[in-house]
Amino acid sequence: MIQLREHQITVLDTLQDNRKGQVIVPTGGGKTMCMIEDAKYQFTRNNVSKTIVIVAPRILLAHQLCEEFDEHILVNPMLQYQILHVHSGETHHYSTTKSDAIAQWTKDNYRYNKLIFTTYHSLHRIQEADIDVDTIYFDEAHNSIQKNFIEAVEYQSMYANRCYFFTATPKHSKTPFKVGMNDEDIYGKVLVNVPAPKLVDEG
Repeated sequence: MIQLREHQITVLDTLQDNRKGQVIVPTGGGKTMCMIEDAKYQFTRNNVSKTIVIVAPRILLAHQLCEEFDEHILVNPMLQYQILHVHSGETHHYSTTKSDAIAQWTKDNYRYNKLIFTTYHSLHRIQEADIDVDTIYFDEAHNSIQKNFIEAVEYQSMYANRCYFFTATPKHSKTPFKVGMNDEDIYGKVLVNVPAPKLVDEG
């Protein structure tokens, strides 16, 4: 049983009360575990299968996130889930970057909870698949402001039921001609901002 720290419990409680927003936690503060615990809670709600998307800046990190989710989320038979990777890297899980294959995989696994691991570079493929996303977590979300990513990010911000941006280093824009994380229409408000000294105080 994972013992969550005080700031992680605060994050989880806050996510339950807000459908979109930013979670600012310093490096080493356990952002991934917050995502995992939130996903576990979502998987047990309402006895309805959920689709959860996890977005990483690099393929290697997508693999690492998948390993951590897979290690910690399988705690009881109610949490049966299937895993899909949407990027160009190799994995022993089912993987595709074709939008029609993503849509078909989602239909084939309608009875199961679903975890989809992707990268910012491939996120538009999920948009093109036109699937319903219950929750999406953007890891290292400061990467999402790049011009070639922002259209798919904005789409998920609008249409996913729940949408959260996790980062230690939010990037803001001082001009309306360039997107920054201070654009609340896309990124929502800052829901939690954990100062580094708090992590030190918690050990």
